Amino acid sequence: MTMIKKIALTASIMLFVLTQIFSFYVILASHQEKMKLLKEKESRLFVNAEQNCVKEFERVFAGGSKNDTVLTYCFRENMPEGSALYKNGKALFNSSPYEFDVDKINTENPEYPCNSKLEKINGRYLLVLYMQSNLKYFRSKARKGEAYHSFYVQDITSVYMNSFYLTLKELLISVLASVSMAALLVYLIKKITRPLYAVNETQRQLIGSMSHELKTPLTAIKGYSETLLSVKLSKEQEERALQYIHKESMRLSRLSEKMMELTRLYEPECKIELEYVLVEDLFRAVESSVNYNLKQKGMTLVREGEFYGKKKYLDADLMTSFLINLVNNSMMASDRGSFVYLGADEDSLWVRDEGCGIHPEELDKVRKAFYRVDKSRSRKSGNMGLGLALCEQIAAVHHSTMELESRIGEGTKVSIHFKL
Repeated sequence: MTMIKKIALTASIMLFVLTQIFSFYVILASHQEKMKLLKEKESRLFVNAEQNCVKEFERVFAGGSKNDTVLTYCFRENMPEGSALYKNGKALFNSSPYEFDVDKINTENPEYPCNSKLEKINGRYLLVLYMQSNLKYFRSKARKGEAYHSFYVQDITSVYMNSFYLTLKELLISVLASVSMAALLVYLIKKITRPLYAVNETQRQLIGSMSHELKTPLTAIKGYSETLLSVKLSKEQEERALQYIHKESMRLSRLSEKMMELTRLYEPECKIELEYVLVEDLFRAVESSVNYNLKQKGMTLVREGEFYGKKKYLDADLMTSFLINLVNNSMMASDRGSFVYLGADEDSLWVRDEGCGIHPEELDKVRKAFYRVDKSRSRKSGNMGLGLALCEQIAAVHHSTMELESRIGEGTKVSIHFKL
């Protein structure tokens, strides 16, 4: 189960990291897309304005000489606020309130329709658009080496910061969502593995207890068999040793069978065959199984309750085993000549006796596998302490509850209550 926890933790961390990487990529791409759209919008405005400027310049100076003064005038009148016109790095006109270093801007290979650059100056984010001026009439008479470039500067600080804060907000939401998903994954894995862990822990305890239980009869069998092989015994002594070996072997066989049945019932995928069964048929199956032992001990099994004609929705084999275990427990707790009662009513089945009873402090403990109230008496009678543990699990797979009522010196009643 430790490995399952490690897998769950690793999967959660990987999910968190992958989600963060993907979210960061999506948010960054979204931020870049917003900036790209803004640049395209401003670029269209800038290009259209310059085209209007060129048209105006061509209209005014269709045939005469051109000079920088006239060019500046047309540029100023037709270009949007924040525009600038440079000639060989020298400003002819600049309506932008923001200073930017023209020498740091590469104007040698302008892209169509214009280049753009995002600059941060004095805490402001400036979008600088620039292009080589399309003033072909003017350039045709310009001296060799003269170059005109137009610029458009747009303050996008508020847009940029809003987009930046929105990106942070989206990233924070993504982190919280990822943490929630990872926590949910851990919770679901724990919820799924908790029953497996409980089953594993129960089986581990059962195996540990079984190992302890096997030790005593195996030691005795080994000792008696070694004695038979190495020591010359009388006929009577040999028979007594063989009887003990046979008795302990039978106990080991019963222990093995009950352990297999109990282990199967603890499996999460354990399936039971539910059907409507007449209570009388169930009681007859129990009586036929325990009748021999009852006669051996001089006891009587008595039916009680309102069960005639009643049916219960259950697994017949498992419930028969449930009642047989309870009857056997009652026989071991009762004196010779006593009565054991097998009963039923509308919502329950039970077995009760008039035996020695169980101390209140022991009532919860007797449900555990291999626990015995009277250890010396139980070992003598062959009781392995598995009966009530098996009954408890049979009740669990029927989605029912097992109830114990007992008084010292008056007897014990064990009931299974079905959900109606």
